Amino acid sequence: MSSGRKKGKAQSAATVTELLAKASASLKSLYADLDAQLLALGDDVTMTTRKLYFAYRRIKNFACVEVHPSSATLLVYVKVNPDTIELAAGFTRDVRTIGHFGTGDLEIKITTNADLERALPLIRTSYATS
Repeated sequence: MSSGRKKGKAQSAATVTELLAKASASLKSLYADLDAQLLALGDDVTMTTRKLYFAYRRIKNFACVEVHPSSATLLVYVKVNPDTIELAAGFTRDVRTIGHFGTGDLEIKITTNADLERALPLIRTSYATS
């Protein structure tokens, strides 16, 4: 008898908290920097841990963060109309027609602190409209 988990649909996905725990030190540090930036946007910002993402909100969610340790990536979904910006391959993506967890029509891929700095204006726009 095997005590291992069964593979397939019956196995549930790892939670965002478990994924963050498995992440490299550099990805954990990058998430901590992103978290600090999101919470610093205003006294009205709160963070809620959902099963598959961290949700940041004022009245409504303005940013949802997924942690992907295998690719050392943070995916941030924000409420910015993709038609209003110039999409950058490998950094921003229109996800209006793609299923994803969380809120928002624009996906931002963050793998470095430079990406985080580049993402801040889009995150601020989402915060301002929430």
